[in-house]
Amino acid sequence: MVGAILVKDGERIGEGYHTKFGAAHAEVEAIKNATASPEGATLYVTLEPCCHQGKTGPCTEAIIEAGISKVIVAVRDPSEKVSGKGIGALREAGIEVEVGLLEKDARELNRFFFTYHEKKRPFVTLKAAISLDGKIAEAPGEQTALTGMPAQRYLHGLRHEHQAILVGAGTVLTDNPHLGVRHVEGRDPLRVVLTGLRKLPKTLAIFRDENVLLLSDKNIPKVLHELYEKEITSVLVEGGQKIFESFLAAQLVDELQLFLAPTFLGKKAVPFAELKKPLHLKHVHTKTLGKDLLLQAIPEFSAE
Repeated sequence: MVGAILVKDGERIGEGYHTKFGAAHAEVEAIKNATASPEGATLYVTLEPCCHQGKTGPCTEAIIEAGISKVIVAVRDPSEKVSGKGIGALREAGIEVEVGLLEKDARELNRFFFTYHEKKRPFVTLKAAISLDGKIAEAPGEQTALTGMPAQRYLHGLRHEHQAILVGAGTVLTDNPHLGVRHVEGRDPLRVVLTGLRKLPKTLAIFRDENVLLLSDKNIPKVLHELYEKEITSVLVEGGQKIFESFLAAQLVDELQLFLAPTFLGKKAVPFAELKKPLHLKHVHTKTLGKDLLLQAIPEFSAE
């Protein structure tokens, strides 16, 4: 997600953003939308301008041709195709370049993109609906609805934002989930199921089209590497218990989205995860969604 603004003589004369894959980049949009000549203007952009031919031409060439005199970049592009080359091309053309303005915000905006290129794996969001006593189902193998419609709409927004959604075979066999986007407008993510040795009937809802991937390997680093090789930048992990435990044990969760329902399920219910050691959270934010409470946080894993 990239945005750009053109400023000249203290006035904003153009702005643009990257609307979709394959469309013109933010810098080109800002130049195209300029209400005055961009010559001598300053361009502010949230990510280093590209310098290679992809679906569109190099943004560095468009900036140079427009006569822009200064470019302020929030953060360098971590991808091998760019990674400082765009900044270098601009400086070679005599354009002044500054880097680092609002860098933390820019990295957060594109955290999926940065994780994918820097860690060579998708960004992992773990989502779970949990009772106040830390349970996710009334009993093993029993489908349990915990959250209301406001939480469901938020969840479907999360699904739209992620390229893939991941569950275990147990969740699929118990709940026969749709795993798509229905309560908001958006696209369905790739449905990834870790099957192990279990066989799944083709009558299940996940097989309604070909947008599904079955993986027998339950080694989480290997699973994420396979998704990386398929150019999946983000995955939403939705359960169940053993899947949650595996990702947390592997310390491969970047963000938690926990829906807390105002109910207690009791001692016979299935716990969210049976952890071998305490898990502390940082950067905790809460939000009310109807009767439910959303807790967003980053897990703080201890060094092994």
